[in-house]
Amino acid sequence: MANANLAHCAVRAVSLSLEAEVMVDCDTGRLSLVASTDPQLADFADVSPARLRAMVTTAREQLAEFERLADEQEARDALAALLAEHRMHVEQWDTGSLDPAMRSHIKAVHDPTVGDGRTIVVPAGQDPVARLAAIRSLIADLGGAA
Repeated sequence: MANANLAHCAVRAVSLSLEAEVMVDCDTGRLSLVASTDPQLADFADVSPARLRAMVTTAREQLAEFERLADEQEARDALAALLAEHRMHVEQWDTGSLDPAMRSHIKAVHDPTVGDGRTIVVPAGQDPVARLAAIRSLIADLGGAA
């Protein structure tokens, strides 16, 4: 969905469409279950109750992705506030060339002797929720009230 007031480009999008109805066959009076997962109802067709339940299960998994998007944005917002409060900033480093065992253990690093002493180094592409937890822990270890 585009909004003329927003100058944003989607980085990750999640979409969900599920329509289900019980319809009456006008000729026979028989009830049938129909459903679609297409926003334009292009795949609107008779389904079994088991098929509709499977569609609902898939929709629930997609709803979990909506929750994940909210969690990630909440973490990014909380991290920005935390960094501002402690007058720190984050620098992302590509840890891809490190040994996998070492790479998996690097969450957030602070070296007060580098630069202005206010830089926290994190792996590039780190999950926002994990990043917030790592930086909160690091700041608490540094004596801040994260």
